[in-house]
Amino acid sequence: MKKVVIIPLVILLLASVGCETKQKGPSNLSVGRSKLIDSGNALEAVELLEKAEQEEVNKLEPRALLLIAYSHGLATGDATTLGVEAKFKNQRQQRIQQLTEAEMRQLLQILSTPSRVQKAGLQALVDKGPEASTIILDSLIKGRYPALHTNFAEMLVQMGSDSLDLILAKLNDETTPPAIKTKLVQTLSEIGDTEAIGALKTLQSGTSDAALAMEINTTLYQLGEESYKKDIIDGLNNSDVAVRRTAAKTMIDIEDISPKVLIAGLKDDDSEVVASLVKALAIHQDAAAVDPLINILTSELGKDPKQAAIDTLDIYGQEKLTGGLAKRITTLLIGGTVTDPDNRFYLVQLLKREPFLKQIRVLESIEGLTSKLYQYHQNKETEALVKTALKQLLDALE
Repeated sequence: MKKVVIIPLVILLLASVGCETKQKGPSNLSVGRSKLIDSGNALEAVELLEKAEQEEVNKLEPRALLLIAYSHGLATGDATTLGVEAKFKNQRQQRIQQLTEAEMRQLLQILSTPSRVQKAGLQALVDKGPEASTIILDSLIKGRYPALHTNFAEMLVQMGSDSLDLILAKLNDETTPPAIKTKLVQTLSEIGDTEAIGALKTLQSGTSDAALAMEINTTLYQLGEESYKKDIIDGLNNSDVAVRRTAAKTMIDIEDISPKVLIAGLKDDDSEVVASLVKALAIHQDAAAVDPLINILTSELGKDPKQAAIDTLDIYGQEKLTGGLAKRITTLLIGGTVTDPDNRFYLVQLLKREPFLKQIRVLESIEGLTSKLYQYHQNKETEALVKTALKQLLDALE
């Protein structure tokens, strides 16, 4: 009878001891992940994640996190500082070589949330080469990891000609959406490999999408096919705004373009088109552009063309192409005709640029521009944003 009682007691005792030996608290995987992703501490994370790699049944996440950790530790220099550079380099290289498709997708899943380790982690995929570009292109086309799509384009450019054949294959695939094809053509332009010319010409002749056709035109021109120059310039007058945007974006790179063509295009009602043409006028300079650029500052266009106009007029001021523009802008500002406070703000921002500060100082004894601006600031301007900018301008003039 005693034996019958003792056996259950022994079993209970062993069970209780077993329970006490089970891991308590957060796992090495969760703590290592937090150390890496939340704190960017690669060195501490590696120790924990190496243990997690041994412990976890599913190795995907710890292996992906370890590759990111080794990459980040090297990128920041922390591995060198603490004398583990050789280990980190060796581990990183081995793990990149061994990366499976599932691990690459796990990496993308982790890196799709912005963090301080994102750049180093994505670079590991770039270093993987064509196998990673297959995953990247597939993700672009199927809309996976949308937060990384801008990064994907940059990564493909970094991979360069190694990803050329894969990109061309996707361009010729009827299932690839036109918007993605446009991005891929832009990528080919940045890669700059002339081996793409033949495939691009074939694609250009067979597409019915005007915007894509223009994107191909601009890329072919940038790859050395100068015969497409006229088609690109003609695109500035196309009824399709997407075509005009693509053509306008290329004007900065078009050789021997007449500034008159660019100036005429400033009448476009699309902010993106105008901003691109204004930037092109900073390269293809002409004093005749000054008045149209000033008009942009007081127009109903958006922020980008106005900021671009300020930047271009700044360059024109440095090149002595603006005459006494500071007086004109001051008169326009204080004259009461610019009713939109945002536009007044842009006028003040222009006056704060160094060429126009110099003009105001030179003209001070004759025109008294500083005094006029001070009186306007004190007595007429009511918008806080403009008053603050004016105060900064007046401080710079002291």
